[in-house]
Amino acid sequence: MSNTSPTFHDPVQQLAQIPYPDKTLYGKRAITNHCKVKSIKKLTYDTCELIIKAEQGSQPIARTAGQYAILKVDDIEKPRAYSFARSPKCEAADEYSFFIRQVPGGKFSSWLFDSNREGQAITIQGPLGKFGLDPSDTQMVCIAGGSGMSAIFALLEDSCHRQIQRNVLFLYGARSQKDLYCLDEIKTLQEKWQPNYQFEFVPVLSEEPKDSDWQGARGMVTDYLKKNYLDTGKVSLAEAKAYFCGPPPMIDAGIAVLSNLGMQANDIYYDKFEDIRSPAPVVDNATCVLCDECLFVCPIPKCIIEASELHQDGDDFSYKEVDPYKTSGLYYNTLYIDPKQCIRCYACVDACPAGAIDPENSTTPNTIRSLI
Repeated sequence: MSNTSPTFHDPVQQLAQIPYPDKTLYGKRAITNHCKVKSIKKLTYDTCELIIKAEQGSQPIARTAGQYAILKVDDIEKPRAYSFARSPKCEAADEYSFFIRQVPGGKFSSWLFDSNREGQAITIQGPLGKFGLDPSDTQMVCIAGGSGMSAIFALLEDSCHRQIQRNVLFLYGARSQKDLYCLDEIKTLQEKWQPNYQFEFVPVLSEEPKDSDWQGARGMVTDYLKKNYLDTGKVSLAEAKAYFCGPPPMIDAGIAVLSNLGMQANDIYYDKFEDIRSPAPVVDNATCVLCDECLFVCPIPKCIIEASELHQDGDDFSYKEVDPYKTSGLYYNTLYIDPKQCIRCYACVDACPAGAIDPENSTTPNTIRSLI
């Protein structure tokens, strides 16, 4: 017979440990505004700048540089998340700009590129996300790839507007010269940057033909950072903060480089551009505090389900939604994110004050019932 005493969960003690929901979270309840497409400007062959304008009388979306919004049009079933591409201080309060790349098979980007959409109705929900500038005065190392230019550009434009006193190294990873954009705008930021501090910008091309006229940097942008700035000592990670925005593989590679060289995780900020190929977030109901913050920011009605029962059969799940008249709701509730409905905006991940939602959580169902 085992001498180990059984472990019992004290619900009262567990409730005492629940953190009070932080209402100042960047992922707080978002504002929804009805807008019109004001303009669409082509930046490259597959990337455009979309500017939308809110209807008169709409409540302004009080965003910060680095955050994102959910865009929805009637012609498409599911909305799509995009980062704001401008500082809120540098455009009209009722206008919102985005850099959008046409993705093969992408329903929203295909809708945007297939026809002239100026004047058409579009809905915006935001602000969402917590990516942004930290309050320190250390060097900024910014790395963007593809349409990840948007959040980084907004962050730098806002910093320039506020004349922050920090040095900046901005590396932009693209495939070839035809994928470069915003070069004139970045040059303007360099010229207007706080005069006692440096702003260095380097575009790095990974697939530019060897026989082209390109005289600039080549290779993978994260490798270029390591070889030319970290290994040489031009940038000291002990005196820097890193900001990544763009495709997950680029960000994962960059984080690995910095972490292997000793940079602390809390000095690395990033915004991964997830899509339907990315894993859906999973709720750890053992950690969930039932604050409903995720439900307040979720843009899809049937994405996060309040379930009274949740069962797994192989890779598939079945559930019963909470019925206040027939199920116990609060005390036996579990939250389930349906991967078939989820748009991978990760707003719920950012909004959760308890860290209970993560794409790396186990998909094995757990409920409060199992803890008691």
